[in-house]
Order: sequence, then C-alpha cells, then structure tokens
Amino acid sequence: MTGIPDVSGQRGYRKMCLAKAFINNSSRQPILEDIARVRIHKDRVELETLFGEGKVIPGRVVEIDFSNSKILLDKYYEANKP
Repeated sequence: MTGIPDVSGQRGYRKMCLAKAFINNSSRQPILEDIARVRIHKDRVELETLFGEGKVIPGRVVEIDFSNSKILLDKYYEANKP
C-alpha cells in the first residue's frame, strides 16, 4: 500500500483540518470553510477550497492560527458605498 498512512488513532497525531475564514469583528459564522489555499495580495485576499470554490475578500489577513485552522481577515470597505 502506498500513500499517506492513517495515523489518526495514534497518540500525538491529528487529522488534517482545512481552514475556516472569518471576518474580524463580525459574526462567528465562517465566510468560507475547507480552505486549502490562500493568496495574499496588497488589497485583497483570495481563498480557495479543496473543492475549487473561490472567494475574493477586499482586505487583509490579520491572523492565521494553524493550531485551530482559523484565518482572521479585516475587510476593506469603499468610502462611497452606503
């Protein structure tokens, strides 16, 4: 058998957990789950799930917490918008 061995039942090992993204000072509901890739740009953050779903957030990364699989974002708002 090839590939990655299942060590989930062994002491000291964790299962792979994909990240969830949250907006800072917002609800506790994630804006996107199962995040496998993050691209950070000057004015936006691009998120992509394991299944290919993508979301672009105009803003910046505040914190990435690897131990809790959590990405905290600060969203930019345009001054002209109501």
